[in-house]
Amino acid sequence: MQAQIQALLAAGGGGAGEAERGTTRPKVKVAMPAIFNGEAGKVGGFVTTCRLYLRMKMREATVEEQVFWVLSHVQGGQRMFGRRMY
Repeated sequence: MQAQIQALLAAGGGGAGEAERGTTRPKVKVAMPAIFNGEAGKVGGFVTTCRLYLRMKMREATVEEQVFWVLSHVQGGQRMFGRRMY
């Protein structure tokens, strides 16, 4: 899970925003991720959904805000990250 969080942070993106380009786009609805419960088979979908949401809706948020947002969608997050992973 820690590797997935690092991948989310590294994928922060870049490029010019709408204000810099002088364009406006219609607002796009982006699905929120389902609460992740630690099930290994669902981690890929959770990460993909989080990446999409972060890129579409939270580009201006700080890395810390983005990490807190992701963790808010993890059930029992503190317990999962409080234990050793080896």
